[in-house]
Amino acid sequence: MTQQRSAAQSTVSYRTVRIPQHRILTERRPDGTLILRSSKPPPDIAQFSFADFIPQWARLRGDAPAFCERDATGAWRRLNWRELWRQVQTVGAALLEHGFGQTRPLMLLSGNSVEQAVLLLACEYVGIPVAPVSPSYSLLSKDFVRLHGVAELVPPAAVFVQDASAFAKALDVLRLGERSTVIAVHNAQPGQWSWADLITTELTPARQDTVETAHAAIRSEYTARVLFTSGSTGVPKGVNLTYGNFKAVAAYYADNLAFLLGEQPVFLDWLPWYHGLGGVLNFGRSVQFGATHYIDDGRPMPGLIEKTVRNLREVAPTIFTTVPSAWAILAAELERDEALARNLFSKAHFFGYGGASLPQSVWERIQAVAERTIGERIVFCTGLASTETCGMGTYCSQPGNTSGNIGMPVPGSKVKLIPLESGDGRYEIRMRGANIFAGYIKHPELTAAAFDEEGFFRLGDAVRLADPADVTRGLLFAGRVVEDFKLTNGTWVRTGGVRLTLLDLCAPLLTDAVICGHDNSYIAALAWPNVAACQQLAPELSGLDAAALSQHPTVVAALCERLQAQRPGGASLHIERLMLMAEPPSADANEIADKGYVNQAATRNRRAHLVDELYRESPAAHIASFR
Repeated sequence: MTQQRSAAQSTVSYRTVRIPQHRILTERRPDGTLILRSSKPPPDIAQFSFADFIPQWARLRGDAPAFCERDATGAWRRLNWRELWRQVQTVGAALLEHGFGQTRPLMLLSGNSVEQAVLLLACEYVGIPVAPVSPSYSLLSKDFVRLHGVAELVPPAAVFVQDASAFAKALDVLRLGERSTVIAVHNAQPGQWSWADLITTELTPARQDTVETAHAAIRSEYTARVLFTSGSTGVPKGVNLTYGNFKAVAAYYADNLAFLLGEQPVFLDWLPWYHGLGGVLNFGRSVQFGATHYIDDGRPMPGLIEKTVRNLREVAPTIFTTVPSAWAILAAELERDEALARNLFSKAHFFGYGGASLPQSVWERIQAVAERTIGERIVFCTGLASTETCGMGTYCSQPGNTSGNIGMPVPGSKVKLIPLESGDGRYEIRMRGANIFAGYIKHPELTAAAFDEEGFFRLGDAVRLADPADVTRGLLFAGRVVEDFKLTNGTWVRTGGVRLTLLDLCAPLLTDAVICGHDNSYIAALAWPNVAACQQLAPELSGLDAAALSQHPTVVAALCERLQAQRPGGASLHIERLMLMAEPPSADANEIADKGYVNQAATRNRRAHLVDELYRESPAAHIASFR
């Protein structure tokens, strides 16, 4: 804790962030509601979507790489801007010739790839809706319920897969028949479209005219993309994102990231394109600013983080954004690998995170490495948004000594803060703007419930003012409203805050945690071990797996020691018991989203037997206790 305090109080300067700051206008209502908006409207841009920026970069940066990914040999294969533009037109023309359009969309089952980038942009340029789906629905699921669910919401006229063999079972389960076409990059079967044939179709003047005619016919209310969000139920909801939504995000970027026009940015990113952060913000940013976008084949988990580390040794990103769980793992890598740290820090204007809150301990460790290696600190920028807001809402790009400030509404976004009945200074946050989605596909009742009487979208999140005396100092994320619960004594438990407190308290031994206590008299938690960190507690732990570490007396003792270090406070602050779990969160059971967010309620329900074990009168030896 001493190290954290000294790091937070450091006088080392931050690298300058060149994002413009705008005055915030505040309306205070008699009931305590606050309405916040930027004094500056978003710029008026000509482009309707991100794909509109491709022709200029093909002209200005034709030979520069646009998208890059590792091939089977581990080498980078690159698609330059000139060839990207040719393929976008070629694929767009071919799809139009086969009758695809607003009522005949495409569905993408596989993950990020150069080919998928071309297809996304080709469809976006000619007005064909695309529905990217998590590959886990096809490759990891046992019952394919969610895959059937998304296909019912958006019946595809074509399905794209990277490898037809790998997705054969999913394609068979969908029973596409004659009503749909399969487009495959590898191992295309008879009757399926081969990607190689698709992109080598001759781009005649007539086909170019067809493409431009379709492009000119696009209207702001047309569907550009359908993304799927499951919420707490696991039943997919189709989020209809329009060209008007995309234009709003591009206009925001034209103000927020205008400084990138003076360079060709470089990005390295694994975040999936079937989610708002990866597929709208990060993907769109690369196209809008003519970047070189490296597709990271790593993930924030053992066995895959090594690929991200390898890539970060070779690629120095202009901005590096990832989820907090990835930063937690990278912190250890940066601490022991100075060359890696120097490369990551060398050209980064700032870092970013989203999808969850960044534990203060992780923020402190990375800043300490930055100070030691480059002599300055790097600002961590973040905001609050959702798939339904197109990834745009509030944003903070100002340096500070703690993580968690989500900033103020960006130009084009208006925020409503409604005081919660708990009276603890928290507000429910709602948003309105041109970036807000057009509704849930085929679920008008869900759409109606998602908006209040003034047209503000209900995110379901809570925030508090960073400084109650000065609203403009920013907002602090205060958890999901629906995740909070009461103890039997009536005390409210703020799940989000308690989770972060626990992760900081036990750092770096835990990767994530689930807070328990509903209808009980005290708080307890289930958590997943950070295997590498736990192995370092003692020599005899080296080589043990998660199952053995979760019940090892040395690990349990270390966690008990950390629980004893909790500051004095009420029952709503103390974690009385903690049990480690070896089984990772299940995507199929809706315990975890692809971007790493752990669904607290779903995990507690699925692991109810473990919750019961936490609350037995006499805890088992492998449960760490506060007393």
